[in-house]
Amino acid sequence: MISVISIINDERKARQFLRRGLSLQNTKLELFLVDNRASIYRSASQAYNQTGVKASGDYLMFIHQDVFLRSRNWLKEAEDWLSTLSDVGLAGVVGMRKPRFINQLEVSMRYFLLRKLGKLYLWFRHYGRGNVVHGHEKAPWEGSFVSDVVPVQTLDELLLIVPSKIFEHTKFDETVCNSWHLYGVEFSLRVSQRGHGVYVLPCSVFHDSTGVVNDSYLQTLMKLIEKHKHEKIINTTNGLCLTKQILTKLLWSPDLISGRDLAKALTQDS
Repeated sequence: MISVISIINDERKARQFLRRGLSLQNTKLELFLVDNRASIYRSASQAYNQTGVKASGDYLMFIHQDVFLRSRNWLKEAEDWLSTLSDVGLAGVVGMRKPRFINQLEVSMRYFLLRKLGKLYLWFRHYGRGNVVHGHEKAPWEGSFVSDVVPVQTLDELLLIVPSKIFEHTKFDETVCNSWHLYGVEFSLRVSQRGHGVYVLPCSVFHDSTGVVNDSYLQTLMKLIEKHKHEKIINTTNGLCLTKQILTKLLWSPDLISGRDLAKALTQDS
C-alpha cells in the first residue's frame, strides 16, 4: 500500500488535481492532507517529516497538490514497478541524469553554449527523463519520455516515493532545505551516497505548474551545493549546478556572461 502525503494551501487546486486523481484509483491507499493554509509549517521538509512518521504504507508518496495521476491504475502500476527494484531509495516521475564529462570546464561550457544559443531544451532532452505534461498549455516536459524504470542523479519534488524502510532512518533535511525547494534533490543525493538507487518510474502525471526559481530557491541551492560539494556536478530539472557557488551563480545569472569569463572563473577556481 502507498501512503499519499500532500501539503495543501489551495483547496481548489487540490480538488481539481490531486483529490480527483486519487478518487479514481482502483487500489487501496492511505491519505494524509496537511492543511498549511495558515502557514503552520515553514518548509516542505518539516511538514513531510512530521506527517511521514504517521504513515503505515509500504511506500510514502509525497506529492504536490496540483498533480493529477493520469491513470486509474497509477498507484498499482507504481507499486509494481517499485517491487522490481531491490535497491530503491527514492523514486519519482521526472528527474535528471548526471552528465559524464571529463571535468567541470567541459560540462559547464556545453551547458553555457546551449543556453547562449537558446537551445537549452536540448540539454533537458538529452539528460531529462519523465512522463510529465505540465502548465496551463498542457505541454510535454522537455525531457525524454520513458517506458521503463530509469536511474537518475536527482528527482523533481512534484512527486517523490520513499520506501517506508528508508524513511525510518532517512528524513528530509530541514536545515539545508528550510523552505519549499530542492528537498527532493538533496534527498536524491543523500540516499545515493548511502548506496540506494534513485529512479524515474514510467508513470504519467499532469502538473499544473512549470516550477519557479526565486530568491528562496537560490538561497537553498547555495546551501545544497555546499553540503554536497563532493559531487562536483549536480543536474536538476531547473538547470545544471557546479558545486562551487560562484560557478553556479555565473551559469544561472539572468545576465549571460561571455564564455571567456566563465572559462576564466573556472580556471581561477581550480
